[in-house]
Amino acid sequence: MRSMNFVVLPGVLLALAFAAPVPAQTVANDDTVLEQIIIFGRHGVRAPTMTQFDYRQYSPRPYPEFDVLEPGYLTVHGQKAEVLLGAYYRSYLLSEGLLTGNARADLARSYFRANSIQRSNLTATKLGAGLFNGITVPVHSFPLGQPDPVFDPVLADVATVDPVRAAKEVQEIYYSGTALASAYSGEFSLIRSVLFNYQNGEQPPPPAPPGITDPTTQPIPLDAVTTLPLYTGNAVNEGGIAATNTAADPFVMAYADGLPLAEVGWGQLSLDAVSQTTRITTLAQAIALRTPYLAQVQSSNAAEHILRSMRQAVHGEEIPGAFGDARSRVIAVISSDAYLTGLAGLLGLHWQLPSYQPDFCTPGGALVFELRYSRRTREYLVRVFYTAQSFDQLRNLTPLTLTAPPETVQLLIPGGSRPGAGFDVRFEVFQELLREAIGRRYVQDPALEPGVLASVPGQ
Repeated sequence: MRSMNFVVLPGVLLALAFAAPVPAQTVANDDTVLEQIIIFGRHGVRAPTMTQFDYRQYSPRPYPEFDVLEPGYLTVHGQKAEVLLGAYYRSYLLSEGLLTGNARADLARSYFRANSIQRSNLTATKLGAGLFNGITVPVHSFPLGQPDPVFDPVLADVATVDPVRAAKEVQEIYYSGTALASAYSGEFSLIRSVLFNYQNGEQPPPPAPPGITDPTTQPIPLDAVTTLPLYTGNAVNEGGIAATNTAADPFVMAYADGLPLAEVGWGQLSLDAVSQTTRITTLAQAIALRTPYLAQVQSSNAAEHILRSMRQAVHGEEIPGAFGDARSRVIAVISSDAYLTGLAGLLGLHWQLPSYQPDFCTPGGALVFELRYSRRTREYLVRVFYTAQSFDQLRNLTPLTLTAPPETVQLLIPGGSRPGAGFDVRFEVFQELLREAIGRRYVQDPALEPGVLASVPGQ
């Protein structure tokens, strides 16, 4: 594990990453028992989300091909990486005593949920296969393509977002698109040089090729989106930031998917350069999902579900609107980086992992919420991590073990730490922090939620 300073969420305490030279998530000299784990993760490595024809607007050279049937699908390589990650979680949870090794008993105490897209459903399936030695786990999901109010409460008509208010707050924090273009000029320049095939730093930079749109020089309005439909993450017009992120996204996925280096940004990008391009990704998502108002509107429903699930484990009784039931001790909730970013923004969580930029939501990465019972103080504690395979662990399909784990960092929960107690937070305190952060008017009435969702095939 590594440690880095974090940026403070407006109005919250300074957050620091936990630094502990241990190979897994267990904290040294621990007196606690793991009672429940909630893995709130991003889908694994996928293909780019547009067709080759669509990408022609950004570069005269063809983007690399991925082994998928449709844009945005989880790749075969990504499926294998998720099985490896699930196998690590299996080893970890067996060592912690949360899994028994009896597949039938363990599955009865587990719950898998995915948002309603192929890559999330299949990620949950493959993660479960690693956790349970190849068993096909039931993945609960709305029908593919139907908005899930847990993840997208805006499109599902559970929450209403005010784009004008959202844009005003974004402008108060980031000032203007011109300021952002200057602050991120290094990243825009790097991406432009790759798209248009010239050496970064060349002066003067050559013009865009005929018929090609230069996403890096498009305006960044930061104004309210007025077109419908509104959905989680689209209330503010990011202009060139969003376009540049779209154009550069295949560079990241090509590296993580193990494509030849000659196909990663047409051979122009080292690992460090690939990582640098993702600063545009984290900027785009911070604008769309991390600002206080947008985080509350878009992520309160997900946070409420996490809290209800923990309360079920603490009190041992069914609570409507939770993930799983009162028996559920291993909960995996898989969606997209947008929803992960929004939840992190609501809770004021930040992270830094080796090879990645701050707060980057890696393919397969997750916020991991552990509910623990202290044998010494006889109270429940909450411990939060960010866990993800490194870029090279993804690329090389590196087997993961307790002694060779994915990258992991424990996170401070702003407002919840106690002197001398590390970053663990008493459950009662964590519960109050979430209740203060959650906007009740953005949370779905549990009585309106469906019962047990049908298992949706991941393929």
